[in-house]
Amino acid sequence: MADRFSILVNNVADALSKEECRTLLYLCSDLLSGECVEDFPLALLTLATNTHTGQSQPDANILMELLFQLKRFDILKRVLGTSKQEVEQRLRDGGFLSKYRVLMMELGENLDAEELNSFIFLIRSTVPKGILDRAKSFLDVVVELEKLDEVSCENLGLVEECLTNIRRVDLAKRVQQFQRGQHVQVSQNPEQIGTKSSLGLNHSQQQGHAQAFETLKTSIPESGMQYIQGTGDDYNINCELRGLCVIIDCIGCDGVLLKHTFEQLGFQVFLHTMLTVEEMHSVLRTVSQQRDLQWAAAFICCLLSRSSDTHLLATDPCGPGLLLTGLLQLFSPVQCPLLRGKPKLFFTQSYIVAGNQSGQGHNDQYLETDAMPIGGVPRRTAEWEDVLWSMCKTGAWLLERQDHQSFYLQALSTALLQARSRRLHILDALTKMNRDVYEHNQKNPDKTYNITLSHTLRKSLYL
Repeated sequence: MADRFSILVNNVADALSKEECRTLLYLCSDLLSGECVEDFPLALLTLATNTHTGQSQPDANILMELLFQLKRFDILKRVLGTSKQEVEQRLRDGGFLSKYRVLMMELGENLDAEELNSFIFLIRSTVPKGILDRAKSFLDVVVELEKLDEVSCENLGLVEECLTNIRRVDLAKRVQQFQRGQHVQVSQNPEQIGTKSSLGLNHSQQQGHAQAFETLKTSIPESGMQYIQGTGDDYNINCELRGLCVIIDCIGCDGVLLKHTFEQLGFQVFLHTMLTVEEMHSVLRTVSQQRDLQWAAAFICCLLSRSSDTHLLATDPCGPGLLLTGLLQLFSPVQCPLLRGKPKLFFTQSYIVAGNQSGQGHNDQYLETDAMPIGGVPRRTAEWEDVLWSMCKTGAWLLERQDHQSFYLQALSTALLQARSRRLHILDALTKMNRDVYEHNQKNPDKTYNITLSHTLRKSLYL
């Protein structure tokens, strides 16, 4: 009987693509009791006699459930001689697979390539450099996050946050339902996005959840850029003083560009140029204590500076410099209560000085695409709520070029002005900016810009 089952498993594996086999291996990984099995047929043969099945002899129950979740009903019928309806009936009393892993599979099925790239972009500061370069699917990303203990059955906050930020509010709500213990699988319908068959529900329960899904489905964005939000979920910046913007340009290239940009966006702008580290800190400390902040709906700070790999150097020829966290701390709710609950945006263009002032060309050892922001900005605590930071690193040697201007800051200016005219969410604008910078890097490998974007915004922000 075991030999017959082995033949059955191999026949199924032969009918599946490599990606489908990897998906099924992910679905059943919790049942392997810690065993590291990278071959799908071997995993099935291991599980067939596992006590999880409650059987002393190999059977096809797990295999049927896996194919059912994968929606390969053709293989169910052709190889296993059963139908979708028959398997669904068997599973009404429950199945072997983790609902969490089924949910992760379903999320991946409903993300297109552009959305997956946006998701990866948002978590690059969380995952060590190079790991995500190997990711070919959403499940690959989830596996890496699980290894770092950033995502688990009990911890889906990061996934929910990123899905919301890439405008997949429908999928984020499914994660919320799962976390509340109300995750339900509904009958597969080609016209519905991200649904599955209902297992173990009576008719009234199925009908109620179907109605809830129809309501949820209307929140799916129709365009690729517009960010759909519910009433009351936006920061209110439509007031007489939209906000204050402080620009400290210690390079002398793009401060005026940024000044014009934020003035067009309705901000009161203060431009300071060529400051030392001590002067930079003094200016920002003074701003954080201004009474005018109580009337400001938002605060923006732009810093253009030479830097080491960890500290801003301003116009000082060498260290010790300033940690960016120290500057952000000035505007935390504790030190600057007038900005409590208001969005605080920080944009930093740092020119990394490698070892000495002469620079080392475009092979600068400090240029790390997914490195932590200068000074190690904390990821999320109550003290750091309502903060967004976009930070770009490039080599200081670029400043030796005549008429240098930061492509990152030019792309930022364009993206923010377009966001204002088109009523786009700030994260949509910055994602667009990131694509523009990426395309620039591809065309100009000798002068690349590496961006890190993080945020703890609790509402939607439209400038």
